[in-house]
Amino acid sequence: MRLDDKHEAEIAKRKGLTIKTILAISWLGLCFAAAYYITDWLFESRTVTYNFFYTRLFIPRSIPEEIIQIGFMVVIVVIVQFFILVGYAFANPMARRRPGTPTSYSPNPEPESTQYDYRK
Repeated sequence: MRLDDKHEAEIAKRKGLTIKTILAISWLGLCFAAAYYITDWLFESRTVTYNFFYTRLFIPRSIPEEIIQIGFMVVIVVIVQFFILVGYAFANPMARRRPGTPTSYSPNPEPESTQYDYRK
């Protein structure tokens, strides 16, 4: 009986995970597309040059320019994801709640304790 309750609790936690995964992958694809256009614009307008990467960052000249652009794209995507994570931490009430704050509701109920479970 306890194993069944634990299995049902794990399935309930994973509910909707496929949609979240698809949304996360499409968001990363959108971020990489935006980063491609941003890096392409920066290199075309000579705001950032490949010579900067070769001389200032000591990257060997044997590395092609496409690899440098892909690396620059990855850096832009990481920066965007970092700011989204910080914004989520400030905007989401669950992220702002300090751990150990007593509440009458537990987001992760114990599967073995059906004695006091009044939600059924």
